[in-house]
Amino acid sequence: MDYSTLLNEEQLKPVTDTEGAVLVLAGAGSGKTRVLTYRIAYLIEKCGVSPYNILAITFTNKAAGEMKERIFNVTGQEGMWVMTFHSFCARVLRNDADKLGHNRNFSIYGEAESDRIITRILKENFPEDADKKKTIRWHISAAKSIAMTPEQYSARIKDRPDRDLITQVYAKYEEELAKNNAFDFDDLLLKTFLLFAMHKDVLEKYQDRFLYVHVDEFQDTNKIQFLLVKMLVRKYGNIFVVGDDDQSIYGWRGADVGNILNFKKDYPDCRIYKLERNYRSSGNILKTANKVIANNAGRMGKQLWTEKDDGIEVSYRSLGDDKTEADFVLEQIMNLVKNHGYRYSDFAILVRINSITRTFEEKMSSYGMPYKVIGGFKFYERKEIKDFIAYLRMAVNPADGESITRIINFPKRGIGEACVEALIRACSMRNISLYDGLMSLENLELSPAYTKKLAQFAALAKDLSEHKDDMPLDEYIKYVMDRVDFYSAYDMDDPEGRTKLENIDEFITSVHEFCADNPDVRLEEYLQTLSLLTDADETDEGNYITIATVHGVKGLEFRCVFIVGLEEGIFPSLRSDTTTADVEEERRIMYVAITRAQERLWLTNAGRRFRFGKWENNSVSRFVKESGLIAAARRMDERMVHHTVQQALRRDFAPKFTQSATAGKDISVFKEGVKVRHPKFGDGVVTEVNGENARIAFEKLGVKVLNLRLAPLTVIGE
Repeated sequence: MDYSTLLNEEQLKPVTDTEGAVLVLAGAGSGKTRVLTYRIAYLIEKCGVSPYNILAITFTNKAAGEMKERIFNVTGQEGMWVMTFHSFCARVLRNDADKLGHNRNFSIYGEAESDRIITRILKENFPEDADKKKTIRWHISAAKSIAMTPEQYSARIKDRPDRDLITQVYAKYEEELAKNNAFDFDDLLLKTFLLFAMHKDVLEKYQDRFLYVHVDEFQDTNKIQFLLVKMLVRKYGNIFVVGDDDQSIYGWRGADVGNILNFKKDYPDCRIYKLERNYRSSGNILKTANKVIANNAGRMGKQLWTEKDDGIEVSYRSLGDDKTEADFVLEQIMNLVKNHGYRYSDFAILVRINSITRTFEEKMSSYGMPYKVIGGFKFYERKEIKDFIAYLRMAVNPADGESITRIINFPKRGIGEACVEALIRACSMRNISLYDGLMSLENLELSPAYTKKLAQFAALAKDLSEHKDDMPLDEYIKYVMDRVDFYSAYDMDDPEGRTKLENIDEFITSVHEFCADNPDVRLEEYLQTLSLLTDADETDEGNYITIATVHGVKGLEFRCVFIVGLEEGIFPSLRSDTTTADVEEERRIMYVAITRAQERLWLTNAGRRFRFGKWENNSVSRFVKESGLIAAARRMDERMVHHTVQQALRRDFAPKFTQSATAGKDISVFKEGVKVRHPKFGDGVVTEVNGENARIAFEKLGVKVLNLRLAPLTVIGE
């Protein structure tokens, strides 16, 4: 095989450098998987290395499977270990776990089993802290990722008020695992590390087998993974790692970018190769990426380039508010789909925080544009939103037993499955609804303990039902938020908990917006509209717009990308105690977002958003400023941006845009009083027109503000 014809010069050098330590800094879209595949093929074909002596570590089972297939297609050889860290460690422990006092037939507990153990420990020992399960689970995982016992980790978190709770549950959790002869996923790594450290004969067995060790996505390794690799290669020193320090974006789950930044210190004689030629993006997109990431001090330094031409200029737009931002983005998409031969599947809308997707989802639903959320659920399908809506449905329809059973123990009230089952049986015997049973607990002949637990929820259910008509809808929603105390269900110190609270706040914002257009709307009417807003359109053969967090699309690419919500506090998503490391990881996330784009890239922000119960005037993200695009945008669009902001401040409709998605569409027919039909929302009447936008009162949905050029509306009479 002639490798010089299969690889470019940058790729060929590390592939043929087979001895000692090699670090390949592989920029986005530079062909790192190709380099790894041919490096292994070169060892087998040109150096005579047996597949038995080769180990390749990846981060996902999918990547491992794809690499195995590629290697077989190139070499026709099998037999090497190509697997994830966890799979590697599980195989090692199956052979030698007995040396640590464990039975080799151990069970491997996934997240569900681990959660059940922690739930039981809390219930039996700390029932008042049952709602802290996820926080504790996160801390146990964090402790194991840095090889700390409960006692050691206790010292590390000495300033946390829940320090004792975390360490005591951690200790009891370890006892339970040992009793069940089980390892959790973090144990697979930790126990293998301990096995190698305590039993040199076992370590040497694997050192002598794996003469050549390869690690993909090295920037995403944590401390334990780094130490495992270091142990394996200590004897022969043949380590080949591929990664990109500029794409290290998983610090929140234990990844340590220092592993790749300090590789030279750990392996002083290593050779470092840079893959800087990008095969994915246009020149202008790469220039933007390079400008932004250059502001990170903690990087090894590389400059992406391409043989492609500069292509279309990267575009930046500052819009007056989030609705205007969404309309702008969707107009560009519709224009390119209808007039320039693009498909919906060519587009991705990337966000930093989940809650930003709501406005885009509702707009796409209104305009009949198919979409799919990657890296999470559609906004109204998220658990925390469904939980909130279930409280509202119960208030409107007390006979809704499904909603009651969903929320009867959320937030945690100590109402277990056995208690719920007893309530259901008692109500069934009397042929009454669960709500009626809750309102007459004294007649159900339940145990005093069950009655006491259920009485608390019964009082809440009665209160919410009685007050639903006592105040405007938006005020009632806030009342439910406080009365139920959703804040108690989520830990703001936990990234997942903070995200869920942000989503609930965005839901409250959506109700606020609906009430602004429908001042006298009742809760019953609002709930009726949700079925229309949340009814997902079927996609056509995968032809849908992707909307995703940046983390959700790492490794993917799209012809056209919009990075939206580029405002300080959103992207970068920073807390008040931000460190330099936090800022640099946020910048790496931005770099990953930019380098998903192949042909066209837009950066957008909104001048203001309604968040946390008030309008926020947001400053433009530092990353936009670093991109160098603000000055160009100001020269081009100063008048348009000023006009947009002024209209937003008057709470007017979104303005006209300079580019029209459907230039041939005659919107002059949409006048006040005209009857229209929407394929999803049904029939309605235009009540007001402002430029390209109109308020339309739909018979089933209520009032919606739609862009007349984008919305699939037809006139059905006057």
